[in-house]
Parts: sequence; C-alpha cells; structure tokens
Amino acid sequence: MERSEKPLSDPMGPRPVSARWVIMGTLTLESATHLRGEPRGAVDMPVLKHPIEGRPLLPGTTLAGSLRSALADRLAGYRTKLSPSDAARLTRLFGAERGDPAGAQSPLIVFDSLGELPQELGIEIRDGVAIDPETGVAEAHKKFDFEVLPAGTRFPVRVDLILPSPGGGEEQELLELLAAALDAFSDGHVNLGARRSRGLGKVRARWRARRFDLTTRDGWMNWLLSDHEDPIGAVVENGQAFAAIQQACPERLKLERLLDLRGRILIELHVSPVHDILVRSPGRTIDGPDVSHLRSGGRPVLPGTSVAGAMRAHALRIANLVRADKGDAALWVDRLFGPRPKDGDRDRRKALAASRLRVAEVAIEDSRACVQTRIALDRFTQEVVRGALFQEETEVGGHATVTFELINPEPGELGLVLLLIKDLLHGRLGVGGSSSVGRGWMKGRARVIFEDGSTAELQPGQPPQGERAADVDRAIREFHEAAALRNEEEGRMVP
Repeated sequence: MERSEKPLSDPMGPRPVSARWVIMGTLTLESATHLRGEPRGAVDMPVLKHPIEGRPLLPGTTLAGSLRSALADRLAGYRTKLSPSDAARLTRLFGAERGDPAGAQSPLIVFDSLGELPQELGIEIRDGVAIDPETGVAEAHKKFDFEVLPAGTRFPVRVDLILPSPGGGEEQELLELLAAALDAFSDGHVNLGARRSRGLGKVRARWRARRFDLTTRDGWMNWLLSDHEDPIGAVVENGQAFAAIQQACPERLKLERLLDLRGRILIELHVSPVHDILVRSPGRTIDGPDVSHLRSGGRPVLPGTSVAGAMRAHALRIANLVRADKGDAALWVDRLFGPRPKDGDRDRRKALAASRLRVAEVAIEDSRACVQTRIALDRFTQEVVRGALFQEETEVGGHATVTFELINPEPGELGLVLLLIKDLLHGRLGVGGSSSVGRGWMKGRARVIFEDGSTAELQPGQPPQGERAADVDRAIREFHEAAALRNEEEGRMVP
C-alpha cells in the first residue's frame, strides 16, 4: 500500500479568510418564552437548560434558524417561495440547505447563549387546554403544562461573519443581508421558541460590532490579543444592527437597507376589563387563594393563547352565520387560525400550518388584585356542596394594549377579524375563565394600521374614523360576498 505524501491534506483545500466580523448583542424577552427541552419529571414540556450550569439555553441552531427564516420573509414576503436569485442570496449567507451535496458552508458562525433570569424571578409553569370550538369548553384529556422563561430574561448572543476573500462587493452584500436578519429582532418582528403566533417569545435586541482585518499583521494581532469572550470591548450597544455594523465599517463600504417585502396589517386594541378578569393559574402561596390570575415576570398578563382561543371559537360562530349559504365557515377559520387535526387522523401533520393571525401577550397595567370567595351548588338540591368552598384572585380594572398581526391577508380575512374586534369592543366576547358570570368582558377602542402606514379608528357605537375608514366597511363586505372557499384536501368546492 502506497503512503500518501500529504496524509493530512484536506481534499477541499483551506478556507480563505480576509476579515472577521464579530457582532454581539443582548436579546431581552418582552414576553414569556418556551424553548423546548427534553421531557422530564412532572412537567410535560420543560424549557431547555444547560446540562451542567442549569441556566436557560438558547442554541445557536435555534437562533440561526430564526435569522434565516426572518431574512427569507423580508426578501420574498411572509411564507412566500423565494425566487432563484433570492434563494442564492440566502444561501450565500446561511449556507446550503440540508441535503444539498454541492452546497457551500455558511460563512456565519452562530454561538450558543446562556440566559440570565431576572433578579428574584425563576422559571414559570403554565398550564394549557384545548378548547372545543363548537361548545366553547375544554376538550377532555387535552390539558398539559409547560415551562416558560419570564419576561426580562436576557440572552447575550454572538455571531461571527468570516469573509473568505478581499473585496468590497461580497462583504457589502453579506453585511446588508446579515443586518436585515438581525434587525428583525431589533424591531420585535421575530419571536423565539414555541407558540410564537400566540405572543410567546417576543424579544428586543441591541447590538455592537467590530471588524478585524486579517490581511495585515496588525489586524491579526488585534484579533489574537482580543478578549476571546468579548472581542469587541467597550462599545455602546445600538438599537439597530444596521447602525452598529455601519459604524464599524471601513469608509469604502456604504451599506444600504434591503427592501422589506413582508405584507401585514396591524390592529392595536386598547382595552380595559368592564369588571374583572381571570386567566386561571395555580395559587402562588400555600395559604393564598386556590387560583389566581396568570402572572409573568411579576406582572398580571393577558396571554395571547386565551385571547386567540376565545376569538377562534367566536370566529366560527360568526362565519357560520355570515357564510351559511356557502358552507365554508370552518375553512375560513382554519385558514386564519391554522387547522386543528382531529383525533383519529392518520396523517396529523399533513395539513398543519401556523396561524396567520398573531396575537401578542401583554401586561395588564394599573390593575389591582381582588380575592373572591365562592361556593359550588348542587344542581339538583341547590344546596352547598360539602367541601366546595374556594377562593379566586382576579384582576380588577387596569388596561392593556393588545396587538394583532394579520400576515399575508387574503380578501375577506380582514373583514372577519374586524367583526371579531367589533364584538370584543361591544362586550360580546369574553376572555379568560368564568365569562358566563361576567368576567373577561372588555371595552375600549382599536386602530387598524394598513400596509402603507395609513390608519382607521374603531370605537363602539361610532362609524369608523380616519383616512382608511371606508376600507373597514369594504373589508367586511368582502367577507360577506367572497366566493366559496375550495376544500383542497377533497379537491372540490365546499357546497
């Protein structure tokens, strides 16, 4: 057997390096976040933690996947297939997709990050249920619990960009693409982890950057002598990655912001509980109330899961009424909120899709806790059930601003959402538990922000106001008059 002259040679050749960008930032959670770990113990869905230190872990793979998805949305629009040219641009920054044997390695290195919990706060446990849209009550055997990181948790993140060859063209393109991806976190447009469309995982980021020129001796020495944990040093963080990178660029590089093709309509809902509200969570102390309103980061919150669950059930009632002659009510709700596979479906993943109506989780401001003592009555004798005395801690008063984001709106979908908003503002849609006894009913006003930034205002008992007021009524008419939706699974029109 012949001995190779270069037994350690790499058949792919060395990877050239002309410069190294180090971009570091702080991701701060603005709402609770679930980064799923391996099931263990009594919790159905724990969060991912470092196996030794026990701190929350944000894997580099999760962050890189979020960045790649955010950039694809910006280049082509939400959930839109990339053109060949945009796909090539995405590949140049993030590397080839899995399964491509001819693909190139990504020049981007994304590091794992260990989170820092807010002072005096720990990981929270929430429980969830699936609501039957026909009855409005919890489905049997569909209760589960999961851990979340509280709002205020911080993740120090770092990405390094390796530039293979000198020259401004390639470097400028890669930096513009990377800045656009990172600024999705700066603007709060990307959520991390599970249940993103229901308000979990909202983050804000601040950034700092430094460039090391590795074509010169001085550049190499600067890189080798820098702190390996913080190569950037004392640089003030910027709220925008684009600005942080531009500040560290050589004079020859003039970055331009990429065109944002994401299509969405925002609805800002400013609401206050008419009486009180209760989104149940276990009591916080042994001698306290049996149940209390859900809190996260030490503050009462209005979770997107509760709002969306109530809206989905009500949307089906509205669609059944408005679309009775078309028979496609369930398809409208599934298209907007995402389909729900039924028990017994053979392929439960075939038709799954995330909701296109995203609902934020927000804190309830200026409310106060109120403990109420209740009893259970026997429905036959009307006597008090022995041992059925319990206490509930609700939130009274206060106010919250809930943001709805309708992505890639189809004709008629905005009209259905506006009908839901109107019913909520008129006190016809309760949020949370015990709505049958008057809890969770809201009052307030709404502002619709269209894709071009123009707005319309909605208030109970008044016609729409603002420059796009006419479009509110037009959107509702579109929902009434739209042609019957096609059932794609059965390949026919819904009768």
